[in-house]
Amino acid sequence: MYRRGFTLIELLVVIAIIAMLSGIIVASLGAAKQSSRDAKRIADIKNIQISLALYYNDNLKYPQSLTIAAFLPYLPILPKDPLPSQSYVYAALAPGSGGLGNCNAANKYHLGAILEQAGNAALSEDADRVKDSGSYTGCLGYASDFEGASLDCGTSVSSPDLCYDMVAN
Repeated sequence: MYRRGFTLIELLVVIAIIAMLSGIIVASLGAAKQSSRDAKRIADIKNIQISLALYYNDNLKYPQSLTIAAFLPYLPILPKDPLPSQSYVYAALAPGSGGLGNCNAANKYHLGAILEQAGNAALSEDADRVKDSGSYTGCLGYASDFEGASLDCGTSVSSPDLCYDMVAN
């Protein structure tokens, strides 16, 4: 008399295959999460840039900070980085090398975010390692323009290539 069913070996092989497949899926989900957070960061930076352009159109200067009351109508809710341990970096830049008095005429800015994937295509179009011509004073806490290659968007990340930074045109 034969019993119908699976042997213990067959069951163990199937369980091992399922375990390997689930491991591969979990690993790929981590990369997908990083990719989606990077996409949100890039979209946030572009939205902030649009708001800064609208502010500049009306005031002929950039705001010293993204949190000042005068900037709120242009961007009522300031986007936050998807990871609580990181934040976007903004530096208004004024011509000359004087003190904060020049910031009333800030005609440039530098805006950055730290991405998680070094292979992100957006990193090829950012302002990394672009040195500004002329002399500028950083406003509200920034001694000068932050450069992606040296200050890594104002934080200490392991690779400067992860800094997605944009400058005013």
